[in-house]
Amino acid sequence: MEPIVIIGGGIIGASLAYHLRDHPRPVILYERDALGSGTSADSVALFVWHQSTPDRSSHKLRTRSWEQYEPLIQSGTISFEQIGTLDVTRDDDEAEALRDLTGSLQEFGAEASFLGPDALAEHGLNPDAVAGAMWTPEDGYLDPSEIIQHYIREATDSGATVETQTAVTDIITEEGRVTGVETEIGTQSAAVVVNAAGPWAPTVNEMVDVPQPFRHNRGPVVVLQKDESFGLPFIQFDDGLYFRSEGRNQAFAGNFGASYEDAELLNPSGARSVDHDFYLEIDDRIQEAIPRLEGVELANEWVGVRTLTPDGVPIVGETNVDDFFIAAGMNGLGVTLAPAVSEYLATIIKGGDVDDDVEAYLSPSRFA
Repeated sequence: MEPIVIIGGGIIGASLAYHLRDHPRPVILYERDALGSGTSADSVALFVWHQSTPDRSSHKLRTRSWEQYEPLIQSGTISFEQIGTLDVTRDDDEAEALRDLTGSLQEFGAEASFLGPDALAEHGLNPDAVAGAMWTPEDGYLDPSEIIQHYIREATDSGATVETQTAVTDIITEEGRVTGVETEIGTQSAAVVVNAAGPWAPTVNEMVDVPQPFRHNRGPVVVLQKDESFGLPFIQFDDGLYFRSEGRNQAFAGNFGASYEDAELLNPSGARSVDHDFYLEIDDRIQEAIPRLEGVELANEWVGVRTLTPDGVPIVGETNVDDFFIAAGMNGLGVTLAPAVSEYLATIIKGGDVDDDVEAYLSPSRFA
């Protein structure tokens, strides 16, 4: 029986293999490198109820993801550190806008509140440098490698095949539908092919001439360390800088990178380094607004590549090439949305019914 082929072994591909583990067709996942070595490895791994632009369909997906994560956390299968998110502004007018956003999230059912400058001092911020923040206390971070290992273990125990260090080099089509893939180790016939290739998704789309408006941006991250222990929520500023604690005495500091309008297509394998100006930017923000991080030292750094879409929403579903599906363009929310979007796509592949609003929200055809 011809298999379902998944291209990409990050958190989306691994989750999809898990959700297809009971499909009558065999499942084969190809990963060009090691499992979770791409965007998933570079992620700061947040699960967030927070939304900068609240949308009910996105909240539905987050709710479904959490319904799948929570039992795994409670059983000790995966770890979760609940630290909360502060969406911080330094502008009084923007503070009023955040109050409105807070109300929208509350209407969806998320726990959210608006905090003034004095309350933010309790979270490690300088109250004189900020105007307020939206606080979503149930946010936190997971470990992508634990999630991927769990999904792959469950999928392979059910018969799925995982081929690492094996790039897909082409996709074979006949009369408008996919029939197989070419890989570095040979040809594999396929009944279904799913592009879950993360930052390589545009390259995979080119193999079947399915244009989608993906772009990339660079997300620099530095790891900061102190001798003494400290805690810090996930703090994101209105100019794209963010910080969050990591373990007992470390913190990540990063930047969300260019907006879609200023982004471009990049080579995901290209060499990337943190620009020296970014160090200065991080240091200035610490001195200005985060006294809890004063005295930190640099411990590590990397630059991730995020895949963006024009509306900030993933592209998930079947394309105009029959049996060719996409699950990509997570816009930095791969860890948050992976269980839900993978379950959703697996349901479509199985021929099941899905939520109409979510389908319209995620559909590749919305950019046609």
